[in-house]
Amino acid sequence: MENKELKEIFGEDRQVQPTKRKVGVKIIALITAASIVLLAFAFSAGLVIGRNTGINKDMPLMVEAYKLIKKYYYKDISWKEFEEIGAAAFAGSLDMFSGMVSVDGGNSSSGSFGLYMESGVYNEHIISFISPQNPTSSATASYRYDESMQLDGAFDGKITRVKIEEGDKIFAVGLSNDELTKVDGANVQLLRQLLGSYPQESEVIFVIKKYAGNGRYYDGYYGINLFRSELDPFEREKQAYYYSYTDEVGIIKLLEFSNEGDVDFVACLNQFNADGKKKLILDLRNNGGGNLTSLQYIAHYLCKNPGNAKLPLMKLVSNAGNGNMHSEIIYSDSQYYSGDILPDAYPLSNRISGFEVIVLANSSSASASEALIGALQYYNGMQIVGTKTFGKGVAQRVFQLSNGALLYVTNGTYYIPTSNENGELVWDVCIHENGFTPVIDADPQKNNYIAERITPYADDACTLRAMRLLGY
Repeated sequence: MENKELKEIFGEDRQVQPTKRKVGVKIIALITAASIVLLAFAFSAGLVIGRNTGINKDMPLMVEAYKLIKKYYYKDISWKEFEEIGAAAFAGSLDMFSGMVSVDGGNSSSGSFGLYMESGVYNEHIISFISPQNPTSSATASYRYDESMQLDGAFDGKITRVKIEEGDKIFAVGLSNDELTKVDGANVQLLRQLLGSYPQESEVIFVIKKYAGNGRYYDGYYGINLFRSELDPFEREKQAYYYSYTDEVGIIKLLEFSNEGDVDFVACLNQFNADGKKKLILDLRNNGGGNLTSLQYIAHYLCKNPGNAKLPLMKLVSNAGNGNMHSEIIYSDSQYYSGDILPDAYPLSNRISGFEVIVLANSSSASASEALIGALQYYNGMQIVGTKTFGKGVAQRVFQLSNGALLYVTNGTYYIPTSNENGELVWDVCIHENGFTPVIDADPQKNNYIAERITPYADDACTLRAMRLLGY
C-alpha cells in the first residue's frame, strides 16, 4: 500500500483513483511540484539574465581566458585569484599612474638600510637616494653574477670595487646566495615583508643591477652585503636632510611629500634658520611627489608670503563620480595633519631678509614636486637647475578594495598659477607630459651641470650651477 501511495503521489499510475484521505497529500504534492517548476523557471531566467548582462557577455574574453587557464595552467587557480589578477591588470592598463598595490604608493624606505627607492605603483625598486649617515653609502660588492644569476668565481670585490649608486635597481635580496628572492617587478610590499622577516642582526645580500645611463643597465648583477643601520629597527629613515653648504647657503633635500616628510622638512628648516642662512637650494631630484596636504604645508614655508596668508597653489579639476567634473583651488596651509602647527615652525620668508630659493630637479621630479615648482616660480620667481622634470599634471584618487588592496585611479588634472598680459592670476597651464625646463645657458659648453646621477654636493655639477645663479 505504501508503494502504491508513492506511485499515486508522483503520478506514475494514472488509473489509480485517490481516496479522500489522499486528497491532502496530493495537494501538498501539487504545491511542491509547482514550487519546483517556479524555482526551475527562476533559475533559468537568472541564467538568461546572467548571460545577457553578466560577465559572459560583458567580458567574454575574461571568461574564455579563465577557462583555458583553469584547464591548461600548470597550477590550479581559483576564480577569486584570477579576479584579483585581472582587476590589477585592468587598473594598471588605464595609464602608468593607475593600478592596484598592497600598500601606499610613492617613494618608500627599505627599513633601516639607508636605501630609498622609486617604487609605488610602478613596482620597480630603483634606488633614488642613499642616506649619507648610513654605512650603506660606502659598502662595496662582494659577489658578481652573470645574466643567468650564476656566481662569477673570478670576481674579487677588493680589487674591483663596486658601490651602490642612485639609479641602480634592486633585483633580489636574501640571507645567502642559496636563498635569494627575486623582487624585481614585485610589489614594494614584498620587499618590506622580506626585510622585516630577517633577524635583526642579520647580514642581507642586496643583488643590484648597475645603471649605465639613459635607461640602460650593465650586463650582470652585483651582490652587496648590508647590515641594518644602528638605528632602532622600528625607527624610520628620514624623509628630508639638511646640509650647511656655505655661510649663507643651505641645502635641503626632500625625498617625498608625506606626513613624515613634513616633520623632517620643518626640522631642516629650523636648522637652516638657526644657522642664519639666507639662500636655499631645495633638492627635489628623484622626488616623485606624495600627498596633497603635504604640498600645501611645505609650500606655506617656501612661497614668499609677506601677509602670511593662504596662497592659491593650483587648480584641481577632477571627476567627482560618473563624469561630474569638479573644480577646486588648492591653497597653501600652515596647519599640520592634526590641525596643530608643528612646534617651532614658522614661515621662512617672513624671518629671512632677501630670501632666495633655487630648485634642483630631474626627470624623476614629478607630481607634487612639480606643483611646488609651479608655485615657487609664480610667487618667488624661482629658477630650476638640472634636467627637464617628468611632466605629471594629473592627480589620483585612492580607494581601498574589499581584498585590502589599494586602487589608484587617475581622476583629474591640475593647473599651475601663471599671469596673463594684465598681470592677473590665471589657471590655463597644465604641465602634464610637458614638465618644467631648467635654466639653459646660451653657450652649450656651460651646460655641464646636467647630470643623471646625484653625487656629493661638494662635487655635484647641479649644485655648483645653482651657486653661480645665486651669485657665487
